[in-house]
Amino acid sequence: MADILVVDDELGIRNVLSEILVESGHYVTTAANAQEAKELVKDHKYSVVLLDVWMPGMDGLELLKEWNRENQLQFPVVIMSGHATIESAKEALRQGAVDFLEKPISLKKLLNAIDLALIKWHEKTVKEEAERAAEDSRRRRRRMMENRPNLPTFDIPEYNLTLDFNKPFREVLLTIERAYFLTVLRFVNHSVVGLSRHAGLERTHLYRKVRSLGIDMESYREASRLGLDKDPLVFTHGPQAPRKVASHTANGTNALVQTGGALQDSELLHAPEGAALDPKSQT
Repeated sequence: MADILVVDDELGIRNVLSEILVESGHYVTTAANAQEAKELVKDHKYSVVLLDVWMPGMDGLELLKEWNRENQLQFPVVIMSGHATIESAKEALRQGAVDFLEKPISLKKLLNAIDLALIKWHEKTVKEEAERAAEDSRRRRRRMMENRPNLPTFDIPEYNLTLDFNKPFREVLLTIERAYFLTVLRFVNHSVVGLSRHAGLERTHLYRKVRSLGIDMESYREASRLGLDKDPLVFTHGPQAPRKVASHTANGTNALVQTGGALQDSELLHAPEGAALDPKSQT
């Protein structure tokens, strides 16, 4: 059931359309010209407006343009005309009308046009509300980014890892996960079985996980077979001196964080299955 405004200068057409729409279960209000229509929409929000093009004084297209220009088009408009051209129909649609009916209007076309107008307007409203909500979210996020402190960033190039505490938690977590899988893959000689055992993940879940992180298992295995480095991770053989990780602090100075040495590749490849990759345990 819709609340419909019929705008037409011909009394007979207003009466016929009103009778059809009322019998179909709709509420109907009529206006004989553009001025009456403007006064009616000021005080009431209609579900649909049926608007004739050719009327004395201001015609339907001029009224539609005015509503659109003054941001008063808060309802779907179906344009009606018995003498309209294709250009006038296109212009009506450009100005915000949802449909165009050519007179004489059959009962079926009229009711279909009403239903279609309601559907289109609902979809338009939902889309605009979603866009407004998204824009509000972006504004809030920008305000939060502007007001939050400048946190440090830690670069660990040998593990292809940058911990940037200025980024959202989810982005940082994905960066850590990717570095974790790439590191373990190198130490287990790109073995899916070895990675699965070490990570404690079923292989089906493991494949989904590494794909979501953009890691191509096949290409890494092929690179290993050919003796090529697929990524910038570098693990030297033999004992390593303690390494230092660069930390970019908020005031622009660099802090150095000292960590233990790395494991030898051969020690890891021959470690018992499920052994943790703990550098301290091998020093």
